Amino acid sequence: MVRAGMKTQPFKGRVVLITGASGGIGRAAARAYAAAGADVVLAARRLPELEDAAREVASLGVRALPVRCDVTVGDDVTRLVRETDAAFGGLDVLVNNAGQGLYGPLEGVGEEQLRQVFELNVFGLWRMTREALPLLRKRRGAQVVNVSSVLGHRGLPLLGGYCASKAAVNAMTESLRAELAAEGIRVLLVSPGFTESDFRENRLHAEGWRQDAIPLKAMSAEEVADAMVRASRSGRRDTVLTLPGRVMVVANRWVPSLFDRVARRMAAASKKKDA
Repeated sequence: MVRAGMKTQPFKGRVVLITGASGGIGRAAARAYAAAGADVVLAARRLPELEDAAREVASLGVRALPVRCDVTVGDDVTRLVRETDAAFGGLDVLVNNAGQGLYGPLEGVGEEQLRQVFELNVFGLWRMTREALPLLRKRRGAQVVNVSSVLGHRGLPLLGGYCASKAAVNAMTESLRAELAAEGIRVLLVSPGFTESDFRENRLHAEGWRQDAIPLKAMSAEEVADAMVRASRSGRRDTVLTLPGRVMVVANRWVPSLFDRVARRMAAASKKKDA
């Protein structure tokens, strides 16, 4: 989905690198930035899907560079940045979107599962940003856009490992924002709520735990991507998506004890269901 306002192509002549770009929000973001005029570097682990996404982007009349990259592997990230520099000579926007979910009680989550989620969601973001900064410094008005989640603003039962990883993303974003401000590099945070994508199918689960369909209206990946590009265009520092997501963040900020009771009911309902 591309909004009418995108037709002005505010990103024409700019270069955007998106991780996790083979599907879901990342793939939709690649199309949305391309529709706004940007040349796009698409990075992900799944090469066939990545190349297909790059063809979609190129059909919009911009340059698209697919690069297979696992952001948990340092050599992959170094190569991705090197290929971006060789192709475009710099980078205007880095979108740290690659991530993985984790579902189940903290007691039942395996240590290796938790490390795997943090390696991708937190260390991958840190590694990618650190490597990309020399390219971002070549361009005036460069940005880092970190994709978090409404769950990074509040821990919920059975999602504690994932919530913790996204809370770390939020804190790192705030720190980076202050550290890079003097150089003119803006650091933005986008926190989607429930989104229709392949994210839930690809996440890890504690043994014996599976989540039923969430009884809330989800945003499409395209809606999230459009909101991301609007935030990038305006330089909006924090974007929290979906009405339930915004209500949760505000309620947790101003009446945390009330939301504690909501979370306890959620935990009790889950235990009763699995009993």
